[in-house]
Amino acid sequence: MLARIVIFEGPDGVGKTTLIKHIKEQYGKDAYYMHLRVHKDMKLWHTASARLAISKKQDGKLVLLDRHWPSEQFYSHIYREGPSYDPEEIYRRLKLEGALYVWCLPSDIEQVKQNHRINREKRKEAYYDIDKVIQMYNDYWNYPTSNLINFHQNNLMDTLAPLKKRPDFIRYDMFKEGHDLNAVTERIIDKCFQMNL
Repeated sequence: MLARIVIFEGPDGVGKTTLIKHIKEQYGKDAYYMHLRVHKDMKLWHTASARLAISKKQDGKLVLLDRHWPSEQFYSHIYREGPSYDPEEIYRRLKLEGALYVWCLPSDIEQVKQNHRINREKRKEAYYDIDKVIQMYNDYWNYPTSNLINFHQNNLMDTLAPLKKRPDFIRYDMFKEGHDLNAVTERIIDKCFQMNL
């Protein structure tokens, strides 16, 4: 039984949903999938989805969340007045449950930006230009402090960065690893088992 919570984060078009679909196929009925969208009360939405994820984990499910509180932190900073709440309580609760974050962001962020420009011509994208969002995801992974956004009162991301040094975060690069999703799945599951619960 693989009772774990895995949160897939990253900007649009970096292979999150493709990877999640592959993992769902591998684990079938033992996997529980949630895709989170924008909601009028993001704190309530993220709190409720975290509780549901924990409940499903307790039922023995491998819980796969397609986006969660980090997306609110980044997208809201670019497209609204900033994050609507401080996610620290949610992060801490999920951390107690051994949640793993898969930071879906290729190291070649210029190619990610180009792919988004191509994709928006082929299909309707929620956001027309996400270059700043892509840069933020990259900056908080690598933490070049001169580029970081100050989230003011909502500064959990500043506290956690650099994410690449955190044991509860791993990176997925669809350009380098997307050809072998079985190996990526194995790496994610191995990391879940390595984490202390």
